[in-house]
Amino acid sequence: MNPPLNKKTEAKVEAKVEAKVENENIVTQNPESTSHELQHDLILNKLKSSTNSEIIILIDKQTENNKESEVKSFGAPEISAIGSVITVLASLAVAGLAVKKYFSDQTQQKQQRADLIKDKSIEKAKSKIENFYGPLNSLLEESRIIYEHFALDEKEEKSKQYKRFRTLRHLTEDTHHHYSGVERFKPHDKALWTHILAISDQIINLIEKASGHISNPALHTLLGKLAAHYRIVKSASKGELTGQAQHLEQIVFPLEVNGAINSEIQKLSNVINERTSKNIGSSMTIDYYDANYINYYHQTINSSFMKPVYDNVLCHVQYGANILDAGCGVGRDTKHFIKSGFKVTSFDASEKMVEMCGEYPFAFCELNSFETIQYGPEFDLVWACASLLHLDAIKFRETLTKLHRALKNGGVLYFSLKSKIDEEKSKGREFYLHDYIEVVEILSSELKMTHLNSWSSFSSISDSEVFENYIFRK
Repeated sequence: MNPPLNKKTEAKVEAKVEAKVENENIVTQNPESTSHELQHDLILNKLKSSTNSEIIILIDKQTENNKESEVKSFGAPEISAIGSVITVLASLAVAGLAVKKYFSDQTQQKQQRADLIKDKSIEKAKSKIENFYGPLNSLLEESRIIYEHFALDEKEEKSKQYKRFRTLRHLTEDTHHHYSGVERFKPHDKALWTHILAISDQIINLIEKASGHISNPALHTLLGKLAAHYRIVKSASKGELTGQAQHLEQIVFPLEVNGAINSEIQKLSNVINERTSKNIGSSMTIDYYDANYINYYHQTINSSFMKPVYDNVLCHVQYGANILDAGCGVGRDTKHFIKSGFKVTSFDASEKMVEMCGEYPFAFCELNSFETIQYGPEFDLVWACASLLHLDAIKFRETLTKLHRALKNGGVLYFSLKSKIDEEKSKGREFYLHDYIEVVEILSSELKMTHLNSWSSFSSISDSEVFENYIFRK
C-alpha cells in the first residue's frame, strides 16, 4: 500500500493540477468547464493515492499529451497548405510528364512517317529501275552496239563524201533500181538489221506498258519521238516508203534518249542509296559564281565556238560513251554531249550553277567539288573544261589523281588551263597557272598516261586570255 501524501506535497500537487487544468481551459478555449472540474477531481484523487514518482510521471505524461495536442492544433493550417502545395506540384509533374510523352510520341510518329515515306520512295525507285529504266537502258545499249557493226561499207562511203550515213534515207530514197527497203543491204547487214528491228519492237512494247514509271514530262515526249522513229523505220524496211526520203528528213533517232535514260537511273540510284548533296563549304570563287551565274550563262552558253574542241576530243571516244563533266558550270557542255548521244554525269561546286545545269530536263547534275569527289573507274571520258585552273599546285595534283581513278582503262582525260590571265576579267575569283612541264610530270611520269594532244586557244569571253588544252589517255 502506498504511503499517504504529506500536507505540503499534497498542496503542491493540487496547485499544479489546478494550474494544469486551467491551462487546458485556455488552450482548448472550451466554455464548458464542468468536464474540467470533473477531470480535476479525478486527477487529484489519483494523486492522493499515488507515490511521488507516479505523480511526477502522471503530470509529465499529461503535459506531453497536452503539448502534442497544442502542436497538432496549431500546425493543422500549415500542414493543410503544405499538402495543397504538394498536390499542385504533383499535378504539375504529372502534367509535365504527360506533355513530354506527348511530344515524344509526336516526334516518334513524325520520324516513323518520314521513315515510311523514305522506304516507299526507295521501293518506288527500285521498281522504276527494275521494271522500266533498267530494261530500256539495256535494250538501247544492245541496239547501239549492233548498229555500230551495221552497214559499215555504206557508212565509210558517206564519210569519204564528208556526209553522215542515215539508215532511213538509205531505205526510202529512190535509186531507180529494183531493190527496195531492207533488200538494199548486204546479207550480213540484213541479219543485223533484223535484230535491230526486233529490239525496237521490244522497246515500243515496254514504253506502252510501263510508261507509268516516267515522272519527267519531257522524257514522255522524247520517248514518243523514239517510238515514232522505230515505226517509220519498220515500214521503210518493208519497202512501203520508197521515194519518200525527202519528206522524212526530220524523222531521226532522238540521240538524247541515251543520256536521258542514264540520267534518270542515276537520280533513282541516289534515292535508293540515300545519297545527299555534300557540304561543299564556301570560297571566294564559289561565292563569285553563285552571285554571277546569270552573267556567266550569257557569256558561255553558246557552244558553237567549242566545236573544234569537241571534235578534237570526241574523236577519241565511241558514240554513246559515258562522260564525267567535272566542273560543269551552267551545263553548256553537258547539254551538248547528251544531245550528241552520250551519257553524262555532271557536278559543280556552285549551287546556282548546278541549278541552272539541272534546268535541262535530261541532265543529271550534283553539287560536288574536286575536294569531295569519289568516283571509281566508270567513265570513258573525263571532261574538265576551264575548271582545274581554280586549284593551287597541291590541289591540282590531287585532283588529277582523282580524275585518273575515275577513268576506265583506255579512257580519255581532257582539261584546259589558262596560260595568260586577264586580271580585270578575273576579279573575285582565284586563278592559278600550271605550265606544260608540270602537267606532263604529273600525268605522264607519275600517272603513266599517254599524251594524245595539246594546243592553244583564245577565250570566248576575253581575247586577252589564252587557254592551253590537253588530252591524255589512261
